[in-house]
Amino acid sequence: MKVVLFPGQGSQRQGMGGDLFDTFPKYTAKADDILGYSIRGLCLEDANNQLGQTQFTQPAVYTVNCLSYLEKYRSEAPPEYVLGHSVGEYSALFVAGVVDFETGLRLVQKRGALMAEAHGGGMAAVIGLAEDKVARILEHPDLSQLAIANYNSPQQLVISGPKDEIVKAEPLFLEGGASHYRILNVSGAFHTRYMAEAGEQFAAFVREVKLSEPVLPLIANVTARPYRKGQTMQHIIDQITAPVKWTESIRYLMAKGATHKDLMELGNGKNSVVKALAMRTLRGADPLDAAVLAAEEQDQKARQETQPEPQPNTATVPPTPQATPKPATDAWPSRPSFSADALGNNAFRAEYRLRYAYLAGGMYHGIASVELVTRMTRAGLLAFYGTAGLPDDRIAHDLEALKIASGDRYYGANLVADLDQPERNERLVDLFLRWDVPIVEASAFMHITPALVRYRAAGLTRDSDGTPRRERRIFAKVTRPETALAFLKPAPERVVNNLVAEGALTAQQAALLAEVPMADALIVAADSGWQTEEGMPYAVVPTLIRMRDEQVHQQGYAQPIYIGAAGGIGTAEAAAASFMLGSDFILTGSVNQCTVEAATSDQAKDLLQNMNVQDTDYAPSGDAFELGTRIQVLKRGVFFPARARKLHDLYRHYNALEELDDKTTDQLQNRYFKRDFDTVFRELSQTLSEADRTKAERDPKFKMGLVFRWYFRYSADLALNGSTDSKVDYQIPTGPALGAFNQWVKGSPLEPWRNRHVDAVAEKIMTEAAALLSRRFDALAPKNEQHPTPAFAV
Repeated sequence: MKVVLFPGQGSQRQGMGGDLFDTFPKYTAKADDILGYSIRGLCLEDANNQLGQTQFTQPAVYTVNCLSYLEKYRSEAPPEYVLGHSVGEYSALFVAGVVDFETGLRLVQKRGALMAEAHGGGMAAVIGLAEDKVARILEHPDLSQLAIANYNSPQQLVISGPKDEIVKAEPLFLEGGASHYRILNVSGAFHTRYMAEAGEQFAAFVREVKLSEPVLPLIANVTARPYRKGQTMQHIIDQITAPVKWTESIRYLMAKGATHKDLMELGNGKNSVVKALAMRTLRGADPLDAAVLAAEEQDQKARQETQPEPQPNTATVPPTPQATPKPATDAWPSRPSFSADALGNNAFRAEYRLRYAYLAGGMYHGIASVELVTRMTRAGLLAFYGTAGLPDDRIAHDLEALKIASGDRYYGANLVADLDQPERNERLVDLFLRWDVPIVEASAFMHITPALVRYRAAGLTRDSDGTPRRERRIFAKVTRPETALAFLKPAPERVVNNLVAEGALTAQQAALLAEVPMADALIVAADSGWQTEEGMPYAVVPTLIRMRDEQVHQQGYAQPIYIGAAGGIGTAEAAAASFMLGSDFILTGSVNQCTVEAATSDQAKDLLQNMNVQDTDYAPSGDAFELGTRIQVLKRGVFFPARARKLHDLYRHYNALEELDDKTTDQLQNRYFKRDFDTVFRELSQTLSEADRTKAERDPKFKMGLVFRWYFRYSADLALNGSTDSKVDYQIPTGPALGAFNQWVKGSPLEPWRNRHVDAVAEKIMTEAAALLSRRFDALAPKNEQHPTPAFAV
């Protein structure tokens, strides 16, 4: 694909055009005749300092743009797309065959003259703030007459309006977080309603000009879409008063497959102006939704087949006195309408071929089962199989089944850091590589391990342009900035060098590892079931998004790193809040364990179905018992949380089982364990390594820890198997999100868990979140609004 970009006003400089005037003497002579002065002299010498004046700038930019194109494409096929920024769009009109060179120049000459007559207005570039923040600041009562005029890139916008308000706005934007606020050297409020009088005069001029339909796709500033048949004149007329949608235009091209390699800026030959803006959009924004574009195009095609070609409106812009601009009476933006398949990051959904930006996490002991993962993938969603606590042969069997069932769809498996037996992580990575698991959900890692690096390195190759290509992905579940930073950086050099020395990695893999982050996505885990640090998503998610942006910029990564939110997501409101925080996707956990596909017992699901948001508690984790790491578990109807805390307290205060008093010993053996300590240790010994058995015999504290840990495995097995002997000992990790979901679906078909399928839960949460966001934004609109008018935007 080839895309030609043309810059607009602001790209001019003395010396622009260079040898082009000698290369194309006929075009140069035509320009001189139309303009009444030497275009070569203006561009190369600028003896009268006129090049910076609008009525001279615009013809100069148009001429040099067009000549640059003629020189570049004399012997090449035309581009697939063409677009220009503001007055640069007229050069695109020339390339697309809408106008010949002379007609385009006459239009630009008239446009420049009319815009030069504007007075009382001004413009300012706002850098470092996103569109929504700029719009929020413009709601200040002192800035009521300002509007966004240029959407240049996600973090660069231009505002326009009365000069005094432009000046007033500077401290408000700087206090609001803008890194720069630069007032532009112009006298008019270009690309806003304040150009209405000039727009009316220009419309009369345009209607006398012969225009042709574009012969190749020409992206309009006004719509950020290709010019529509029969609307060419209207697009040209509207452009003088409408904002320049440059960011959205680039996002449109991204959706069509354009990359940085496809873009070429033609113009003054020295400065890259609009391509630089486009690159910021490529790095910092998502493509437009391909499905939405397809629907738009189908609708447009249907309209063209059933309706006559529209004629330009002769009353395009009502006159408004230029020197005394009036405030907008109805400046509320068009109300957004959200859909479930538009929530989250479009690029993320496209990359992983997902219907929704919705994931299901890998619940331990295979609760996130083969059936659960398969049902999710077949629904166009992503899920992780839960490997924690399962034997290797069972994992191998299930990974083989997933590989067959998933076909070419993405799926994953979780890899939980094993503090006691790191070699188990190594064995799991071997299984993941053997069965071609495309994504790993890495959980509870406090640092980057050799096992993670080996998985990351496997399948790394280079594209033809030298960019690293990744066949396997890591989604790292993190709760703390320091852990997130480790995954945002390349693999630690020390670990890589050791693996190379051991022959586990090649030198080529080591070189590639230095160019990619350890993670393709971070899953920011807030307070949740299973292991949790009780994080607050409103603090953690924005912090890690900023950290991600800094690292991507510093490291110069070629691919994006996505940020997802997890923990506490069980309702539409929670999902909507997560997306509003800037999450690229959401990941659910607890809500999925009370579904048909979850591989836990019916008895456990019955308990879970009836829980409320307050029915969870914190208990020590059996996997890190000695460290005091906590998990969140069900407390309603069970004694496990209290009993687990009691065991941990005993471990902290005593050094051996023999130190416990008789009453405590009797309580533990008869009520908790249902067997004596010796029987427990004999059962344990069958699973211990020789080194651990020897250590237990010599170290009574270590042995006590092993015996107490046994209770955690025992209580988990009771719940998984649905044992009726000791329901009060069920260990069921879960979070309040499930309680919230239960209350939400009361009285609906999803109230009984036997009606809950994991993809139906996803559908419920996402569609209701989209509807909620639409209602919330609608409620923000002024109550007396009848016909919302799109706000003038950058």
